[in-house]
Amino acid sequence: MNLNTAETETADISEDVEAEVLCNNFWKLCISEYVKQNPEFKNTQLFTLLVLLNAYVPNSYLRMDECQQILGPPDLIHGGPPFEERMEPFTFLISPDPEHVTIIHPVIAQRSVELLHVLKINRSTTVKKLMHLLCGAESELRIAEYVKDLLTKREMGEDGQEKFSKLIRDIKKKERFYHAVSVLKCASEKFETNPIFPQTIARLYHKKDTTKAEEWAKDTTRAEKWAEKAIERAPNNSYMADTLAQVYKKRFIDAGQDILKKAQKAFQAFKDVEEKAENEALSETMEAADAESRSDTFNNRGRFGFIQVAKLAFEKPNYSPANIYPDIKTKVEEEFNFFEWYLTYSKPGMSTLEPHYFWSDVALCYEHYTNKRVAAFQDTSFPGLLDFLNHGLFMSKGRRAEFEEPEKTVSDLEKIQECLKAAYEENVEDIKLAERYILSNILLSNKMPDSPKLSPVNELQMIIHTLLGREEGSIRPEFYLLVLMLFWPENQLQVPQNKDDEEVGQKATKDSKSADSTWEDTNTVEERDKEPGEPAQLPADNMFDLNLQQYVTFMEDTFKKANYAKYLRGRYLLPLFFLGKGSGLSKWIHKSRLDAIVEEKVDAELKDKQNKKEKMRRINDLWLRGKVWHIPEIRDILLPVQTEPSSSAESQEHEEQEVCVCVGDQKIKARTEAQPPEPALPTTLFYLGFTIQGPVVFKVGDLNSDSDHQ
Repeated sequence: MNLNTAETETADISEDVEAEVLCNNFWKLCISEYVKQNPEFKNTQLFTLLVLLNAYVPNSYLRMDECQQILGPPDLIHGGPPFEERMEPFTFLISPDPEHVTIIHPVIAQRSVELLHVLKINRSTTVKKLMHLLCGAESELRIAEYVKDLLTKREMGEDGQEKFSKLIRDIKKKERFYHAVSVLKCASEKFETNPIFPQTIARLYHKKDTTKAEEWAKDTTRAEKWAEKAIERAPNNSYMADTLAQVYKKRFIDAGQDILKKAQKAFQAFKDVEEKAENEALSETMEAADAESRSDTFNNRGRFGFIQVAKLAFEKPNYSPANIYPDIKTKVEEEFNFFEWYLTYSKPGMSTLEPHYFWSDVALCYEHYTNKRVAAFQDTSFPGLLDFLNHGLFMSKGRRAEFEEPEKTVSDLEKIQECLKAAYEENVEDIKLAERYILSNILLSNKMPDSPKLSPVNELQMIIHTLLGREEGSIRPEFYLLVLMLFWPENQLQVPQNKDDEEVGQKATKDSKSADSTWEDTNTVEERDKEPGEPAQLPADNMFDLNLQQYVTFMEDTFKKANYAKYLRGRYLLPLFFLGKGSGLSKWIHKSRLDAIVEEKVDAELKDKQNKKEKMRRINDLWLRGKVWHIPEIRDILLPVQTEPSSSAESQEHEEQEVCVCVGDQKIKARTEAQPPEPALPTTLFYLGFTIQGPVVFKVGDLNSDSDHQ
């Protein structure tokens, strides 16, 4: 652990303890009795509003004029007493800044909310009072945002995003379910055009646990009513439509009678969600798009909801899914193909994953309707093949879905490569087949760099080169990923990681050239004797002279044209390969090799080997904080690259920065990975990776710093 970080965390804990002790002492001495005697006094009401805001909305505040509005006359400028005097006995717990009135510490706010609850001043009563006193026609947008955050902002928990805001969860837990409903109804009436409040009420009823059939029916009816109200307020919003679709899915799950009708209604509802999500994505490219239809990410719930309903329909006894949805098999295959690349190329955030059941439902539904195993390589697409090396790892989507997923062996990969080679040779015009065949060689090289089954690099280059002139519409980002990997120069500048590595780096360059000549050029004498017209097996560096920056640009363009940009926007693009210290195909390191090293490190540190949540947390933390780059086993296989700032003015407009990677005599633009939340270090290195969008560089701190190894 970084020593400075540890000291800061210790100081924060100590400060929190002091704040709670201070709060408890003040309550015992003077506040508790005062609140009991004067619960309706204006200063008590203002204090309750401040503690509620500060406990649940970080950095929230009230302006002095808003405080005076609550306190009422006489104001100081009209001869009234000072604000500090009017707020006694709470003054000592309130910040002295007259422009931003807050509680002096969030722990005091949180503890005060709990102590007020003991005195029968509940959270639900307080938030209603906040809306009544401060949410008028002329109130600031800031206050409306506070209310929205209080009632609807959902945080990330250990198992993903929470179902409701912390305040709503606390009201349900500390008070009653209907107090939570009442608060949201009040907000729905106060903000009569905002759809999120009726949507949250619908979700409350939808998520409510009840065992009585009559009560369940009433709850789903109420949920449907409020979901429809949300849609009335935002008819083009896919997330509002999804809430109604979830209600219909729940009815189908527990369907007794009218099962066909309920299934059709659920299918139609999710189709509606998908159509609205597509329109939201389209609106991103329109100059005058309805703000209501804009979304930072593509809403996949329509497509996933279809999968869930289709899976449920298949598992219902005595019913044929085809009677419910005529083209269901084709649609299931389409959605499986979508989610296969969607989950292979991205995840929701840098440190978050889809729920464990996500891939389980997709894969099982596909197997139900096609009778094909998901892991059968004969029908595996490029992203499916790319995922093979993840099999068996703790963080793989198959393991998380609790599938039996053994690690792919060298023998498995050699068999895959042989079969794909034979298939390609029968149809050399098939671009997708060529891509899979080339990829199978790269994957096999990751498992066994000296496998006799590997095809020579220049042979694979020739395949790619013959396909470069194809019509643009048939080319995808996967193709240009292979172009860049196959033609990436061997003679690029090597950056020493420390003084001892300088000699090693020079030796690696010589070894790389030597490896190239012995592996790729062993047949040059034989090739001279080939019949005229046969393709010559030229040395890799001399066969073609490609402008790699041009193909980076092509890759980015096709990323948009293939709709990857549309569907993956707002998601974290996973690095698929990293540049390593090897040569030929073996210089490309599949991300699974890094994941295996990280998993082994975490396993060695864990005392409780069965604690999956803790293991996942630690793995995520190593990636999130950039600590993976400081693991010796990872440093031993990755090759640092030289970079320089990009001169492109356009790069300044991107949220990510751009740099130029120096490769031989070329300079190639690459995005930079988001910086880990670590202090700036005096020297840095860069490692190179590829996402499906293009090259990305990862900034690494000073590897010689002692603090990095604590």
